[in-house]
Amino acid sequence: MSFRIERSHIIFKHLIHVGPEVDAEAVADIAARRDYTKQTRQLPTPRGPLKEYLFRPKTNPQSLMVFSSKGFVIDAQPSDNVLPLFRDAYDFYEKVMGDDVMTATVLMDINCKFEVFSPVPVKDFVSKLYVSESEKLSFSGKDLRPHGITLATGSMKFPDEFIQLNVQPLPKDPERRLIVVSNYRSTELDDALKFIEKIEGNIVKTLEKIAKV
Repeated sequence: MSFRIERSHIIFKHLIHVGPEVDAEAVADIAARRDYTKQTRQLPTPRGPLKEYLFRPKTNPQSLMVFSSKGFVIDAQPSDNVLPLFRDAYDFYEKVMGDDVMTATVLMDINCKFEVFSPVPVKDFVSKLYVSESEKLSFSGKDLRPHGITLATGSMKFPDEFIQLNVQPLPKDPERRLIVVSNYRSTELDDALKFIEKIEGNIVKTLEKIAKV
C-alpha cells in the first residue's frame, strides 16, 4: 500500500505585478462565446471597488476562473482541471492584451491542497524529520510534540522562485490521513506550468522519501 491522493484543490493566481491592466469586460465578451457561465462581483479595495468576472465551465461547476483588471485566478478541483482552465484563461488574456503581454511582469502564486491517505501511522510520519531532542521542548510550561513537517526551497524575495511544502495530520482523520499544502511563487510561466504538471507525482514521491527516513 502506498500514499494515495484522495482530494485536491488548486488556486493558481496569474496577476500583473507591473504593467498595463487587463480589459476584463473584453474578456467577458470572449468567454461568453465559449462554454462558460458568467457572474460578476465587486470587491472593496483601498483604491476603490474592483469588478471581477467569474466564469464557470458548464461541465465542471466546482471550478472557475476569475478575471479582473489585475489578471486572472484559476480555482480548480480536482487538480487535473487546473491546466485546461488555465489554457482557456491564458488564451483570453493573450487575445485581450495583444502586444502588451510582452511588457507585463506577471507574478504567479499557486496554492495546492491535497488530502492524502497514509500507509504509515500519521503520528509516526510527522515525527520522521525530528531528532529525539525535540521531545524535550516545552512552551509556556507545556510539552511540545511534532505536529507537522515544513520544507522549503528558494527565497521569498521577488522575483525569486519559492516553493514550500507543509504536511500535517488531516483534522477529520488525524490517524490515517494527511493534509499536504504546497505554495509556489515565480515570475516564469513555463516553470509554473511544469510545477503544476508534476505536482501530484512529486507530492507522492516526497512523502515516500520522508517515510523511508
